[in-house]
Amino acid sequence: MTSIPPTIARVPNQLSAAFVRANVGRTNLGLLTLQNQLSSGLRIQRPSEDPVGASLVSVIDDRLDVAGQRFRNLQHGTSVLNALDDRLGQANDMILEAKAIASSQIGATSDAETRLAESYVIDSMVNELFSMANGSMAGVHYFGGGRTVNPPFETFNGGIRYVGSGNGLYTDLGADIDFPITLGGEQAFGALSARVEGDKDLDAALRLETRIEDLRGPADFYSSDGSLTVVIDNGAPDPLRVTVDLRDATTVEDVTLALEAAIREADPAALGGTYPNAIGVTTDRIEVTSISGGYTIRFEDGPAGATAKALGIDNFDFNSGSPIATGGDRDLNPRLSEFTTFGSLPPSVGFVPGTIQFTNGDRTGTVDLDVNMTVGEFRDAVARLNLGVRVELDDSGDSINVINEVSGFRMTVEELGGLTATSLGIRSLQGTTPISVFNDGRGVEIVEDYVDHTGATVTGFDFRITLTDGQFFDVDLRQEDIVNVQTVLDRINDAAATNVPPVAGFNAVLTQNENGIQLRDTTGGGGTLTVEQLNGSFAADDLGLMSGTYTGGVPTTILAEDRATVRVDSVFSDLIDLRDALASDDQSGITFAGERLEDDVDLLASARAAAGSRASRLDAATRRLEDSVLLDETVRSRIRDTDYVSAASEFSLLQVQLQAGLQSAAQIQSLSLLDFLG
Repeated sequence: MTSIPPTIARVPNQLSAAFVRANVGRTNLGLLTLQNQLSSGLRIQRPSEDPVGASLVSVIDDRLDVAGQRFRNLQHGTSVLNALDDRLGQANDMILEAKAIASSQIGATSDAETRLAESYVIDSMVNELFSMANGSMAGVHYFGGGRTVNPPFETFNGGIRYVGSGNGLYTDLGADIDFPITLGGEQAFGALSARVEGDKDLDAALRLETRIEDLRGPADFYSSDGSLTVVIDNGAPDPLRVTVDLRDATTVEDVTLALEAAIREADPAALGGTYPNAIGVTTDRIEVTSISGGYTIRFEDGPAGATAKALGIDNFDFNSGSPIATGGDRDLNPRLSEFTTFGSLPPSVGFVPGTIQFTNGDRTGTVDLDVNMTVGEFRDAVARLNLGVRVELDDSGDSINVINEVSGFRMTVEELGGLTATSLGIRSLQGTTPISVFNDGRGVEIVEDYVDHTGATVTGFDFRITLTDGQFFDVDLRQEDIVNVQTVLDRINDAAATNVPPVAGFNAVLTQNENGIQLRDTTGGGGTLTVEQLNGSFAADDLGLMSGTYTGGVPTTILAEDRATVRVDSVFSDLIDLRDALASDDQSGITFAGERLEDDVDLLASARAAAGSRASRLDAATRRLEDSVLLDETVRSRIRDTDYVSAASEFSLLQVQLQAGLQSAAQIQSLSLLDFLG
């Protein structure tokens, strides 16, 4: 309130009017402010009215905006997970029904006709599961992993291929939630690809064209500043020191050229010959040749550098008698890359140019390989076959893998008259192929030795081979004989050789063409080459000998059916196998498919449990967020919103104050000097 100075003895009318107007104006302003607060419900109309309070409100508003978006994310995530859980429940019920069908079609109670009818039921389940797996909500596909825009599964030449990727779609659900709201196809439906893992270290050689990023030397080339110091010593008191910047080098050749150029520029007499011929590569190391007599060249890193160490040339005195650094770990050990040519592989690999045949399902394609082809070109050539087969480099950087991407198909990688696939370690059936992968991972069932009723130990022979000239021998496979294909071949051949009398004119081999164990009979007899199962053993059948291809003549051969095909172990594959086994009246196939469906039930149950636990965590997070939002809104309201009781009381007081001010002003302004003259 404006006060009247005590030093004023007389108050002119003009000064009195000014005081009155100021007080009335101030009261009116207070009334206007309160009126705005009461009508808007906000105590702070402008930041200048309460800077501290306005700042706090701004911070809380930002937090509430973030919480609002997170709340929407949580709601969306919960909806997706609930829908996903429902889909998994339907899939689980479907697999249980398929398993029940498989169980009901085993034995004499069913015949070929009823099994064929049930195969149509299973086929409809495959189609229904395919549609279910491609389900989506608001454009988000449940089982696409991190790629949720497009359907994750597609039909491919009668099979089903997964084109999604990743473990799931992540969104902002809060700092304490680090799981996705969708699932990858593998989590719900099993493995979505299967591979022939290259079992041969191709030992890529160091070449000038080798990329720096593919080196696996003693240190990481990119972990330092990319420079090193070259010390050129010709016996003078002060050796010449030159710094070489290799940050722009992308290949080994870039390195060798830069080092040689720096040395020749600093001391032309240090290296003999002409540029560039003094620095190159040999085996897995860099070599410095043509060093002039009396000179020593040394490469050093700074206190924090590792460039020379990464190249395997640090702290070694190169001279005319020592062109290659020795001592310690200096091999650069380059990894196999898409730029590696097959011709650059060392002789120890034994690469054989030729043709490889790929089969997936009922489609076949071939690729010709020569010494000039790169791994990347080989990969692209296989992709162009459009078989659902993919070539990739193994994570180790030492071998090549071949991938089957299609559920319902069986893939083979075979020779076509040579040893090309074998030399690269990617033939799907070769001597090193484990017997455990035969028959979709069931392996080979053998009969063990047993004790008869007299207490004598009886050899558990598994099958008998009879040649065209009447000779025969029995084969007893032991556990140590079913390690890989080569151990089986050795055991069969040994059984022929150690038979009493020994069997001549027979051997078991792998051919250089189609996959499968081949029995070769060169006796030229008039009979038939046969394989007979013994003692209830299924070993001959599991090896594919009972369903092999018979070829007469000399030699007479049986080429076993390839039982080491590469199959995608997924729910789709199991349903397709059951469908095909029912259609072909294959009771053993029905049994095996039914057993695998049991694993699928467990897989779907695990996926559903994961989805349910995630949805539960989102529900809990939503409740916590709601509590946090309520607290923030309460604090913001206390700072920002109008206290109606207090504001109304103050408004009433200002009204009385305004009325009193106006009345007193009217009375004062009505007086004049004449009122006091007598």
